[in-house]
Amino acid sequence: MSTDTDARHHDLAEALRATVAGEAGVTEASLRIATAARAAGGPPVDQPYDTLARQIGDASYRVTDAEVDAVRQATGGDKATFEIVMSACVGAGLARWDAAARAIEEATDAPA
Repeated sequence: MSTDTDARHHDLAEALRATVAGEAGVTEASLRIATAARAAGGPPVDQPYDTLARQIGDASYRVTDAEVDAVRQATGGDKATFEIVMSACVGAGLARWDAAARAIEEATDAPA
């Protein structure tokens, strides 16, 4: 059974997804979407985005300056690089959020 708080959290998660996929930004929405999906365990994307997104999804604390610099060189700027990094972070975070929400919903001993 869902509560108002659950619905609000779901709405906020969907707003994050929509922001990554939105047209506003320096980078192409398709690249941000693909990067977010890759960080969540999705299919590979072009280099150097793939390496950075995969690392953010697997172990973000291990991201190197070289990985970020490679993306900066590919995008041509700090704002675009920030968008790629944040898209990967949102993708990885929402994948974990989705898994946790499913686990809570499926739990037989969860309070109603």
